[in-house]
Amino acid sequence: MHIPTARRRYVAALALTALALTGCSSGHATDSADSSASPGATPTASALPSVSPGAVGAASPQARPTSIADWPTTPAPPQDVPESVRTSVMAKGYTGQSFLDQLAADWHITLRKREKLTGTSGTIWRVVGEGHPTKKSELTVAAFWSPSGGLRSFDCSTTANAPRYEDFLRACIGLDHPGSTPKAAAGWLDGVKPEVDKEFAKTKVPIMSPLLRSGTTVTCLLKSSSSPAATYNLKIFGAADAEK
Repeated sequence: MHIPTARRRYVAALALTALALTGCSSGHATDSADSSASPGATPTASALPSVSPGAVGAASPQARPTSIADWPTTPAPPQDVPESVRTSVMAKGYTGQSFLDQLAADWHITLRKREKLTGTSGTIWRVVGEGHPTKKSELTVAAFWSPSGGLRSFDCSTTANAPRYEDFLRACIGLDHPGSTPKAAAGWLDGVKPEVDKEFAKTKVPIMSPLLRSGTTVTCLLKSSSSPAATYNLKIFGAADAEK
């Protein structure tokens, strides 16, 4: 399967971010919190949106938030990962596998085999998938699980030239984790996307949305430049400090 250069860089950055965060979860809801996952479930973990240091361009540097509560409340250039944020499983025993499989089938996305990623911070498992509705458009998904099988992060990306790309983002935000509210999440996406688009058009640099918080699960939308069209990245992740 061919992956464009820009997408390869994105996937690599995503994996590195996931590994960096996996080892920072002591004292929070970590792998042990989902020990009831089915014995055959394959592990994996999660990541926050990551943009290479040069991607923000001329945007003014902003103070690093210290927690989820400090995240910007209006669309802004991407922040560093807040120091106190600890990724966690979304819910005990929840794998999201059925949702991932159905999403891939509905949108003709080919999923790769699960892969084990091991670094100095620990081990995670990941599945990535890719589809091309047209020759120059792309849809991608990526899911990360803890070593005991709990879903920690669910990521969807689409180029803005993909047919029905907004419907794809709405489908992704319907992730059925316990406590999810798909209708409210879709309403949030419909409201925040125009705001992100407006700021992106004005600044010409990557723009990240404010957060949607639901229990210990957090969602954000990132828009960035790529060729031949802009790219949207929607991420839903478990964050141990989301309720603080």
